[in-house]
Amino acid sequence: MNGTARTANGVGGPMHQYGGPSKRTKAVAVEEDATKLQFGDFADGEALTPMDVKTVLEAVRSAPGAPPAPDNKVYKAASEYINQFSNASTEMVESMRTALSARPGFLNKFEIAQIMYLRPSTLIEAVTLIPSLERYHNGDEDQRILEQLLEDIKLMARYNSRA
Repeated sequence: MNGTARTANGVGGPMHQYGGPSKRTKAVAVEEDATKLQFGDFADGEALTPMDVKTVLEAVRSAPGAPPAPDNKVYKAASEYINQFSNASTEMVESMRTALSARPGFLNKFEIAQIMYLRPSTLIEAVTLIPSLERYHNGDEDQRILEQLLEDIKLMARYNSRA
């Protein structure tokens, strides 16, 4: 044997050490495109708002036996950002998430987090900031549902700022 073998399609390939053709696996690139709600390796992850991150960090830091916060520029900058932009109470975050999740499958978890954080006040603004919402900009019942959700979020934010 000369180290190559013909595969089913007639193309030669290297021989496996035990005499058969080796199986080559081609790496498949996972496409990522938030406008199409394609998140590649992060598709099964959670989408967090700054308030969610703040809550997690506070819980971790206050846990018994937790190590002190890292003393580096990256952690400090991230912490400052989270404190500056966590613009909602825990109760408001839960209310918003409940309202936006009420129709399973209507909004993706990424869209929910973005609406909660960016709080677009109109459908045009929402589609500009979150391009995947373009599918609801067609004048049908789904558009009206999204417009009502945006109005509900706006009212929740207004109520929270007065509390």
